[in-house]
Amino acid sequence: MSDPIDPAGAAEALLRAQGHVPPASAVPLVSVVRSGEQFLILPPPAAGVAAGQPAGTLNRMLLEWGYEVPREHYARFLDFLRDNHATLSDSPPGAPRYLGTFTVFQQSERSLGSFRTLWDFQQLSQMEEMSAKVADAADPWGQAVKELMGFRDPDYTAGRSQVILQLAAATIL
Repeated sequence: MSDPIDPAGAAEALLRAQGHVPPASAVPLVSVVRSGEQFLILPPPAAGVAAGQPAGTLNRMLLEWGYEVPREHYARFLDFLRDNHATLSDSPPGAPRYLGTFTVFQQSERSLGSFRTLWDFQQLSQMEEMSAKVADAADPWGQAVKELMGFRDPDYTAGRSQVILQLAAATIL
């Protein structure tokens, strides 16, 4: 990140320079990752397991969506969940497995949302497959996921979060 700029000081420097602008300069950009302290990497497939095939529970990852639903949409949201649980649970091949949508009973951080939807997957490519299914208007599972996402409160101040969890025993740091 760069140092804060003092606007008054910058204006004073330009006036003292009497219109002469100093030559351009460059400094290395220091990027800051704000999504966590480290990136977790899946290990290579175990011996005897073909690439792209599930390698057991150690490669399991969970995707958690946290969000708010506007109160005036609660009844429709709950009806949607009851009516579409089977459709969402019948994940197509290559897509993450829907584990359910939960109401938060207790939490220490209110900004994470009052509802959680959990997905189980074994490869990051399954997230891409999920996006493709959601974009396909002819895919019933993708359209159910899209409708589920449509219940999230669009207000930028509403609680929202996304977390990807991986079993520590399967992590290479």
